[in-house]
Amino acid sequence: MVLINKRQEAYFEGCQKKMEVKAEVFKNRIVFTANENTVVVQPKQPFTTTRLLIGTFMPAVECMKEGLAKVGAKGIFKRKPKLLIYPQAMTEGSLSEVEEHCLLEVGHAAGAGKVEVHV
Repeated sequence: MVLINKRQEAYFEGCQKKMEVKAEVFKNRIVFTANENTVVVQPKQPFTTTRLLIGTFMPAVECMKEGLAKVGAKGIFKRKPKLLIYPQAMTEGSLSEVEEHCLLEVGHAAGAGKVEVHV
């Protein structure tokens, strides 16, 4: 027989739920919001170029990974979070198919289970 207290039960119950994380992507910074917790992450190397919001892939992925960890979306017993990406800059005339695909790939590479891009 395994005995667990209420605090452990609440922790494991929370681990079973899929967390939803909002990521607002600006030029060279991402603002993460999850469970009323907001974190701003800036990359070690810039990911925005003069023409593209995500011009270099790996710095954007590293920034996304760091933000997901800081809002508590990643952990040993946690499910992969649902990531809602909202580009907030360089979206004049909407996003091209390639830009949208890049944002989706950044989210998946960072460890999200499901990724949606909202413009």
